[in-house]
Amino acid sequence: MGIGVVCFAIGLKWLLEDVRFLSEFKDMWPVFSAVMVIAWLIHASQLENYAAGSLLGELLGKFTVYETLGLLHLSRVPVNVTGDVLLFGPPSLVDAVHVTPLCGGFLSVVLFIAAFNFVALEVGKPLGWWRLVLLFVVGITVTIATAVMRLFVVILIGFYWGLDALSTAHAYLGYAMFLSVMVVFWYVSLRWSRRHLPSPPK
Repeated sequence: MGIGVVCFAIGLKWLLEDVRFLSEFKDMWPVFSAVMVIAWLIHASQLENYAAGSLLGELLGKFTVYETLGLLHLSRVPVNVTGDVLLFGPPSLVDAVHVTPLCGGFLSVVLFIAAFNFVALEVGKPLGWWRLVLLFVVGITVTIATAVMRLFVVILIGFYWGLDALSTAHAYLGYAMFLSVMVVFWYVSLRWSRRHLPSPPK
């Protein structure tokens, strides 16, 4: 994962410097690189497993299970729940899916909070506290909603295409979804934030 962090930092530097619509945020490169280092440290120290077993981690896990269950019912998927295990009827190609607290997006919430703190240090004071609170609430909501959608899509893939497809989606879909959603969120947020920052002196 350490190699992945280095690749992310190099790729992000290229994006922020050479892609026109992102280049105005190139000074934020150290911020997001620092967040990726924090993510790597959390993973390397197994802190994510400890944190996911905390009260907040368990609450997020249960919330994700029941929100996903509601989406599955709306999608006409035959499913019941026992604790944190989802049980499926025919024509499902998987019998059951165990949803652990880590599936509730706890690590993603922690990473968002870390990123938010770094960004707040960069642009927070000129924005004012109420805009920062709004960004924080919207960001946490988007992060949790993404965790629910990830679990929902992973389960649908397993339901229709079997356990191997579910395992592949479980391994890679989260990275794609969270990175995509967070890139859009931070781009929109920073563009909105920059409108409220004072103009540089001429």
